[in-house]
Amino acid sequence: MKAKQKVIIAFASFAVCSMIFLGAVVYPVFHGVLEDYKQVLAHKREILQLEEDGKSTNEFEMLAGQYEKEFVRLQGFFVDSKIPIAFFRFLDETAALLNVQIEKSPGVSQKLEGDRWPSFEVRLAGGGAYLSVMAFLQKIENAPYLLEVKTLTLSTEKGFGGEIGFSMSLKIFTKSL
Repeated sequence: MKAKQKVIIAFASFAVCSMIFLGAVVYPVFHGVLEDYKQVLAHKREILQLEEDGKSTNEFEMLAGQYEKEFVRLQGFFVDSKIPIAFFRFLDETAALLNVQIEKSPGVSQKLEGDRWPSFEVRLAGGGAYLSVMAFLQKIENAPYLLEVKTLTLSTEKGFGGEIGFSMSLKIFTKSL
């Protein structure tokens, strides 16, 4: 063998060994480094998101503390759907105070499509002196509860200034179902 052939064989052997080394050792290491780099970036993004969430949580807690009284007051406008005793007591006491006779027929609590809060319906029927009934209706309108008058029917029994009857349907919004 000549020296030139030995050099070519040595060079070819070195090239093959280098390719095997690159394919078997360097490529997997390089590939692993790239995967680790991707994981590090994902963890950094996650840490940044957690920091932002922490800042948002702190800001929310600060605002919630500032408006806590208003939130509590707002919750007072809703009737407890499980035990609406306070609302019915309000109706009874107001009717008794104004000498108005009432009968109540409560409905089932439900969340209707288009409503923001669950509600239940109450039908009221009764009667009394004209001024008393009008005062009763005004008290219901200014009630410390979130409600909507669905229907109202008045009927005179003994002319103006005498006894009148009424029937109405109220939608009362509740805290929960």
